[in-house]
Amino acid sequence: MSYPYYDCVTRAHTELLTEGKIKARTNQDEVEQDKGLVTRRAAYYANQLDPTHGLLAKTSGNNSQGYSVDWILRSTDGEGWDICTDDGSQALPLNGGPVGADPARIPDWRQPTAELAQLGGSGGELPPPPDQATADLILEVLETLQTTQDADTATILARDDANTQRILDTIDSIKTQVEESLRKVLLAYLVKRRREDEPVP
Repeated sequence: MSYPYYDCVTRAHTELLTEGKIKARTNQDEVEQDKGLVTRRAAYYANQLDPTHGLLAKTSGNNSQGYSVDWILRSTDGEGWDICTDDGSQALPLNGGPVGADPARIPDWRQPTAELAQLGGSGGELPPPPDQATADLILEVLETLQTTQDADTATILARDDANTQRILDTIDSIKTQVEESLRKVLLAYLVKRRREDEPVP
């Protein structure tokens, strides 16, 4: 049987490639460190699904930060899975079968952490990526929100246009009233001047 949480391995590998934390190397020691990082992150994700899955402490031979570079260990029976390999220059995920339970390995089981997985040391659980139905629902909600926002924006613009027109109408009305008042004042002024210019009998 292959590793039951192999999707956690591929997720970890893809993320670390995207983040630039693992890549093609010319130094084999660096390749081993990349494998160790893939294993630590994969173990962290698997542990969120099954708390018995964790890291294998290893202080001799190929190890990274004191842990196996390619093994995930189950705490209940010492069963292990080889989940990472390399092509000589780059860490790669491996869907390895179980290597066989060995209770003697149980004391070497270690708890994976977000810090060891280089997830910012938050220590909190990370949600698994959404399934297709959830992703479709999220997209549908986003599209609905966008449609609503567009409609609201159109309503606001229409209301603003109406308000602008009312303001322009008011300005025109005031302008007309001012012009009428000026005409009356001018007429009164002209009449007054004419009377002043008329000779006194």
